[in-house]
Amino acid sequence: MAGLDNIPQKQNVEIEIVKLDESTINTVIELNNNISTVVNRFGEIYIRRNELNEELKKLDELQLQFDFEFKAKNEELLEFLDVLDEKYPQGRINLQEGTIQYQPGAPSRKQQKMQASQPSSQGMKVVKE
Repeated sequence: MAGLDNIPQKQNVEIEIVKLDESTINTVIELNNNISTVVNRFGEIYIRRNELNEELKKLDELQLQFDFEFKAKNEELLEFLDVLDEKYPQGRINLQEGTIQYQPGAPSRKQQKMQASQPSSQGMKVVKE
């Protein structure tokens, strides 16, 4: 550390004060105000983004709720239409007139599905002439 002893050290620090002209002060004030405005706008954007994210979360929850409700109501409608199909096979409902057109004695859709899923015991017959 003997090398540090050879460095000249200044004992006095000089400080000067200079009066800035008004245009320089106004420029610094204007730039500082502009920066403050930008920082405030960033804050507004941050807050608004958080609000929108919260709203999106609520919309996602509502979408799930309505999706579940839609599926449940759709299933309820299909079950009700199956009941109507048993009573009015192959029916077509006219909601405006309040009527149903159907084929008496025809198999219901449920019966048709059951028949289609059962293996045929008769199969094809070959006839020799």
